[in-house]
Amino acid sequence: MRKILTLAAAFALCATTQAFAIIGAGAHYIMNTGSLKSSQGVAKALDQLGNIEVRQESADALQGLGFKLWIDFLPLIDIEGTFNIAASRYQSFLIIPIQGIDEIPLEYAPDAPYNMLFDKASPIFGVVNGDLSITYPFDLPIIRPYIGAGISYFASIPIVNASFTKKLLDSSPELVEALIASQANADEAGEAASKIGNVLAKTLKDESYTTGIGGHIIAGVRIKPPILPVAIYTNGKYYFGGNTNSQFTQGFVLEVGGGFAL
Repeated sequence: MRKILTLAAAFALCATTQAFAIIGAGAHYIMNTGSLKSSQGVAKALDQLGNIEVRQESADALQGLGFKLWIDFLPLIDIEGTFNIAASRYQSFLIIPIQGIDEIPLEYAPDAPYNMLFDKASPIFGVVNGDLSITYPFDLPIIRPYIGAGISYFASIPIVNASFTKKLLDSSPELVEALIASQANADEAGEAASKIGNVLAKTLKDESYTTGIGGHIIAGVRIKPPILPVAIYTNGKYYFGGNTNSQFTQGFVLEVGGGFAL
């Protein structure tokens, strides 16, 4: 009986001191506190109509989802790879010097099946990034804190600001011609301006993402209950570089999630 109790105690001690997994995979919620700055500028200067301007507003903190793979069995270091997608909606307005028109929102009709949820949608700013991190762990019972750094690949969605709208108008001169032809009638001008929104979604799809390579520092903790093949984790990351759009300022990124761990 004493031998059985001794073996059980040894097993329990081993299980509770295992604060790592050989390998793990999980999914997580993301909050990026970075900020998208507002802007206002001339999208088109016309002799017949005057300046067509765009007022683009700022965006709230980006939120999204991510996926992570990690390896804990290497000596001295851990390795983890992460893929994150975070986004936020904002508003942009077309300002046209036509009597009876103030500001017209630059909205677009979403493709199916999203058109079941939104008749009209405001633009989205988003950042997609892939991270490769090398971390140094501090082994404690059940809890595995770590710090580290790594490289990141970024891709950011174009922003519907004045320069973007200029490209849209330059590529679709019929939209500007319709505005000029309707300047004596506010209803017709509003209808002509709303057609710009119909072209907006296609232009966003055709426009190239801003991409680049940067880096990050990371601090976090993983918790793996004894015996169970699961783990939960939370990470804080700070990114630098990456060539994201100049209107976007990277901030602190929080990842909270969990997954399968052996």
